[in-house]
Amino acid sequence: MRTGGFPCRAGCDRAFAVVDQSSLEALRAASTARTEHEIAAHGYHHVALAEERPHLPNAPIVRRKPVDR
Repeated sequence: MRTGGFPCRAGCDRAFAVVDQSSLEALRAASTARTEHEIAAHGYHHVALAEERPHLPNAPIVRRKPVDR
């Protein structure tokens, strides 16, 4: 049974908990542990899909003007 945290994307029941919920380093450590497990145990390498775009919180919002018909 999976518990909270980052679940293994390769389909096993392992999950990698973020030890300190207020720490960015703890978040990175859990993510790194998951990636290392997926590669070692399953030979799994995540491939980003073409439609996956990075989240850019400070990027300007582009608003398109409606086309007059």
